[in-house]
Amino acid sequence: MRTNRVLTDRCIETERQRLYVWGRTAAERKMLRRREQAGELIRVHNSWPCYARADSWNMLNPVEQYRRLVRTLALQHPSWLFGDMTAAAMYGINDSLRHMNAVHIMTNRSQHSHNWGSVRYHLLTDAERSQCAVVDGVRVTSLGRTVFDCARRLDFPDGMCVVESVLRNRLMSRSGMREHCQTLSGKFRAKALRVVDQAPGGTENGGEAYTYAVIVDEGFMAPHVQEVIIDQHDLSRSYRVDFSWHTSHGRFIVAELDGRVKYRDPSMLKNGSLEETIISEKEREENIRLQADEVVRLSFGDAYHRQRLIWKLEKAGVPRVPRG
Repeated sequence: MRTNRVLTDRCIETERQRLYVWGRTAAERKMLRRREQAGELIRVHNSWPCYARADSWNMLNPVEQYRRLVRTLALQHPSWLFGDMTAAAMYGINDSLRHMNAVHIMTNRSQHSHNWGSVRYHLLTDAERSQCAVVDGVRVTSLGRTVFDCARRLDFPDGMCVVESVLRNRLMSRSGMREHCQTLSGKFRAKALRVVDQAPGGTENGGEAYTYAVIVDEGFMAPHVQEVIIDQHDLSRSYRVDFSWHTSHGRFIVAELDGRVKYRDPSMLKNGSLEETIISEKEREENIRLQADEVVRLSFGDAYHRQRLIWKLEKAGVPRVPRG
């Protein structure tokens, strides 16, 4: 963008404000499209003519890319109220990239419209619209309403991710969420309450929360989460395992969710070394296998597609909850 210093300066300023740039006039919109065609700018979303410089865009993680889009839309449309998983992203309780391809807007009956592109409209009474919060400059539904809407509209595992994130970040107690699910208006109240009541409150991330919910949803006994195992050969060492079961027959079964991020994120490498991290993980798993009757390795793909997770848990002998 050497030929237009004004546009370059505007891009830099919007980046400083954690926003994207958009065309305020027909001439600006035309200029931005030309810069996109030249590869100097990236259009950040198909439904919205908002742009970012390619180098700065590529430095952002996907969650921040989405949040910047929401901040930009909030600035362009001050009357909009964001809800559902968009509000959850602003509260920091939604890090699921699968749910960041849509923008959820809360409307009343006079403003309501049909969904289009990536926009999803949801009806909300004026009384509840007035009880909104402002998070990082964006008008969003209250935390209680956000949790309730996500828990009742999403599939059980996705709802579990939101509820577990609330508990993990200590934003609201289980009883507080339960009260909102019981008193706020909306369908599928029982569905929301099931998520809140069955959340274990101990998962470390969204992948664990999702996997836990699938295990329970498929009828297996609810596992312990993050159980601590003491190394019997070195009592000064201990290990936390993602999921574990102690069966009525005395068997101890462990399931570990692959956390590949630890091999990609330099800050999580042991002594900054990938080799040391891999060796440490292998030693950890070997010591756990010495104490467990069965150790199962799971991936998020196993949980998402379910059938392979079911097969692995059945093969390991994880008990199911008796029906009826």
